[in-house]
Amino acid sequence: MESNETANAGAFVISRAFGAPRQRVWDAWTKPDQLSRWFGPKGVTTTVLAHELRPGGMLHAHMDTPDGGRMWAKFVYREIVAPSRLVWIHCFSDEHAGVVRAPFFDGNWPLELLTTVTFSEEGAATRVTLTWAPQNATEIERRTFAANMGSMNQGWTGSFEVLDGLLGGA
Repeated sequence: MESNETANAGAFVISRAFGAPRQRVWDAWTKPDQLSRWFGPKGVTTTVLAHELRPGGMLHAHMDTPDGGRMWAKFVYREIVAPSRLVWIHCFSDEHAGVVRAPFFDGNWPLELLTTVTFSEEGAATRVTLTWAPQNATEIERRTFAANMGSMNQGWTGSFEVLDGLLGGA
């Protein structure tokens, strides 16, 4: 049910079918109370502090790790086509929603990732396909991104496992 492939432009792509209607899966991605229950690396607790689902709107959240660490995330939405497509710029941030370097990846992780998520019906299931592509990145940032495809696959696979449980699939 899962696939991961590298697109020609150096993008990360992961796809998974969820045993839930498209509207239910869409809501899990767009309603803060549901998003906070599954988004982020497996084992983190996510708290959504701001969420405005509209082009130009922002999501701002922090993720707390079991060892007491905290990471911040910021989405700036570009396109919303309910219930089939979401596009946003994804960044690590600080507590004030300022864009910052990732707290890992040796300081060369791209500051911005263009995120595109599509939701397509497959019978009674919904296929989610997520694409991440570095934006305004230097060559070393693009190489760092490409070198971490395995880590991204592991992270998103864990998130998708939690999402599947939330949707009633596990």
